[in-house]
Amino acid sequence: MKSVAVAASAAIALLLPVASAAHAEEPIKIGFAIAESGWLSNYDSAPFKAAVMKIEEINKAGGLLGRQIEYSVMDTKTEQARAATVGAQLVDSGVDMLVVSCDYDFGAPSALAAKQAGKIAFSLCAADPKMGVQGVGPLAFTANSAAQSEGIAIAEYGNKKMNLKSVYVLEDLTIEYNKSACAGFRAAWTASAGAETILGNDTFKNDDPSIASQITRLKGLATQPDAVFVCSFTPGGASAVRQLRAAGIDLPILANTAMVDNYWLNAVPGLKDFYLPAFMSLYGDDPRPEMNKFLESHKARYGEPPVSSYSVLGYSLIEQWAYAVEQAKTTESEAVVGVMNTFKDQPFTAGPTSFTDQLHIQVDRPWLIMKVENDSFRAVEVYRNSFKPDMKLLFRVGQ
Repeated sequence: MKSVAVAASAAIALLLPVASAAHAEEPIKIGFAIAESGWLSNYDSAPFKAAVMKIEEINKAGGLLGRQIEYSVMDTKTEQARAATVGAQLVDSGVDMLVVSCDYDFGAPSALAAKQAGKIAFSLCAADPKMGVQGVGPLAFTANSAAQSEGIAIAEYGNKKMNLKSVYVLEDLTIEYNKSACAGFRAAWTASAGAETILGNDTFKNDDPSIASQITRLKGLATQPDAVFVCSFTPGGASAVRQLRAAGIDLPILANTAMVDNYWLNAVPGLKDFYLPAFMSLYGDDPRPEMNKFLESHKARYGEPPVSSYSVLGYSLIEQWAYAVEQAKTTESEAVVGVMNTFKDQPFTAGPTSFTDQLHIQVDRPWLIMKVENDSFRAVEVYRNSFKPDMKLLFRVGQ
């Protein structure tokens, strides 16, 4: 009996290396539950392509933990109900990590499916802090900065660097992102210049055909502001800017990051004095070598530069997750999250990145301030905000 047991043990021992080797060769799987159609595809498509580029680079260099990365993608069609279904299907297929859409409202349903399966969900570029611990849960992250920090950065820059002393705020109420950007702007502007220098607040919706009444109220102010802050996204944001200029309002316009890139500028020919915080410049004038290297790699892979500066967030998302996997030496979610929660200004292509066990979004990553001149966005300078949003501001408690 003893000899049989020893023989059996020896046979099992012989099989173990084979089983381990087989496991080591299994691919790591990433799922993309993103919008390939509908309005959100304008934001999801570019960072998705850049994420694929980073996956290919990792595979070409030997893989992650010695394993190749495979990916699959399913179209949410910019539909929240479908996002939940698609997320669940990808999780059921055995993905190790799920990448979800750029917006919290449309990415969260997929991310919740990942949470239920104990898998990390990483948004391409959601700017709402609820794409994290306090919203989806401790396994959810976003590659983006909080929308509040967009508003904070351009408020600080406008007041401190452009010497603007007063402002009028025009807020698009369509999605949470806009509300958060405006909340950050108001908080930073108040801290820097005083609440009394915000000469008015008005609202509109992205699909409003006209903002004539809002323009009338702005022009009717006893004292005209030094600038207008528009927190919106295209196409409604572009329409609002066009209407402001057509009404003869030539004040500097400050905006949030969703209004970046040249694709909409033909809607407002000759636009100038328009400023916003951006991730990067696509136009050959970014002062940071790592951004220019990313652009060259994108051109080599796809034969053209990215169509959106949001693309670098998708590339850096894969960078961040892969780095944490390497450090954890596993794709197991809790271990990877444990590494990511220790990031403190960790250098990645998108910029210095920090996470904690309470915050899975950036709040003071440097921005590239850009302005429009000669019908193109142009880089001005890199700016890092000094005012940091607290938890009440990030979740708009009491706002």
